[in-house]
Amino acid sequence: MTVRVSELVQYQICPRLVYFGARNHELQSQTAVKLRSRIEGFILKEFAFNLHRIINCEADIPDVMSDILDSLPLIYREELTDQIDLEPLRENFQRIINDKWLKKLQSTRELELELVHGYERERVLYSDKLNLSGSVDKLIIADEEEIPCIIKTGKSPEYGVWRSDRLQLAAYAMLIEDEFRRTVRRGLVQYIRDAEFREVQIRRADRAMVLQVLKRVKRVKRGVFPDRSRNAPCESCTYADICNTRKTFLSVLFGQK
Repeated sequence: MTVRVSELVQYQICPRLVYFGARNHELQSQTAVKLRSRIEGFILKEFAFNLHRIINCEADIPDVMSDILDSLPLIYREELTDQIDLEPLRENFQRIINDKWLKKLQSTRELELELVHGYERERVLYSDKLNLSGSVDKLIIADEEEIPCIIKTGKSPEYGVWRSDRLQLAAYAMLIEDEFRRTVRRGLVQYIRDAEFREVQIRRADRAMVLQVLKRVKRVKRGVFPDRSRNAPCESCTYADICNTRKTFLSVLFGQK
């Protein structure tokens, strides 16, 4: 049984995301708000892939924005199946990706590695030993060091990185180690919305956490119905209907109220 790194992250959010996703349950139809949020995430991610063009003055922010809007339906063909007017989003992004954002980006020390050494986009990784696979957003190879980099489009924490981001980065580090046969000592999280780039040291505890969550995900994928996470975002969950139906069914089955 192969587990995807994204499923480890899902488990951290709520184990039931893994359960329903593994059984190909039909998702709720996306509301206009949810679809807009997803598209905004895609645009931010593409900005992260074009940082070198902006910093090196190969193109200004409006030109990069135009290129992204033109290419988005081609790059995200599976996600954007309908004809969607992306132009209304341009004005919204002018409030996020602006001169203040650029100035902060230019002072970011953690961006130097990427600018000097470049990166491989969405490198696919797989480990037979772990039965784990994933696609790291950016793989930077600096001299004889492999550095995984993940792009996040949400808000950054005040300090450090979110726990789920640390787990994800450690999982990619372990996949890289299995392929390159070298220890990965650090990684990067790019919180692109805030122009906050954080370096993360890969610790033994992080690797242990990956192995622990990996075992739990495999149990869920084999059929164990898990409890919901205490802080599960149920109000925005795409499996809310089927999850509530399953909860009602189990309550009747076991005589619970």
